[in-house]
Amino acid sequence: MTSSPPRNTAELKGQGPRTTLVNPRLPGHNHRMVDVGAEMSNPRSGERFVWRATHDSTGGEYCEFDLHLDSGAKVALAHRHPFQEERFTVVSGALDLTNGRERSTVTAGQAVAIPPNTPHRWGNAGTEASHVRVRLTPALEIEDYFAAFCAVATAGRAVRSGLPRNPFQFAVMAHAHRAEFTLPSEALQRVFGPVVGVLAPIGSRLGYRSDGLGR
Repeated sequence: MTSSPPRNTAELKGQGPRTTLVNPRLPGHNHRMVDVGAEMSNPRSGERFVWRATHDSTGGEYCEFDLHLDSGAKVALAHRHPFQEERFTVVSGALDLTNGRERSTVTAGQAVAIPPNTPHRWGNAGTEASHVRVRLTPALEIEDYFAAFCAVATAGRAVRSGLPRNPFQFAVMAHAHRAEFTLPSEALQRVFGPVVGVLAPIGSRLGYRSDGLGR
C-alpha cells in the first residue's frame, strides 16, 4: 500500500475517478515554471520533451508533452509514480513498454495507461526515432523533475543512462520529487529511501539543488 504525501507537503484528495492536487509546492523545492511549447532535452538518454500542457496551464489537473526518442533511447531505470497515472500514446515509431509484469510493443495509433504505483519502464523499440505523447494525471511537480534531469545531463554531469553522476545531486533531486518518483518495488524503496533521506540534506548543504542547477 502506498501512503499519501505528508500533509504539510503535497496532499492528494480523491474526487471520483480523478485525483486533484491540493498543495503542490514541496518545501525546499526549487520550482522552475515550464511554459507550454517549451522544449528540453536529455542528451545522454536521447529524450526530447515538448510541453503541450503544464501544471500551471491546467491548474495541476494534468501535464502533457510530446516525447521524441532517438534510436536506442530508453528511460534510465524502472520506477513508479505513486500518485499519478501515466498514459503513453504512440504517434510514430514504436515503444517497448513494460507495465508491471507485462511487456509489449506499442505501435503508432495505440495507447497504454499505467496505473498509479505500477512499476514500469520503456524504450524506443525501433531503429528510427519515435514520437510518443505522454500525459500524467495529476501533474504534481513532474515537469520540474524532468527539467532537473535534463539540466544535469546538458551540463555534462550525468552518466550514460541520463542519471546524475554525483550521488548527492541524485539524492537531492530524488528526495524533492518523492511524490512523483519511487523505485520499482516496495522492498527497494524501503532499503534506498532512507539512504536518500540521509544524503539529501547533506547534498543541499554542499550546494546541490533539486532543479539540477547547483554546483
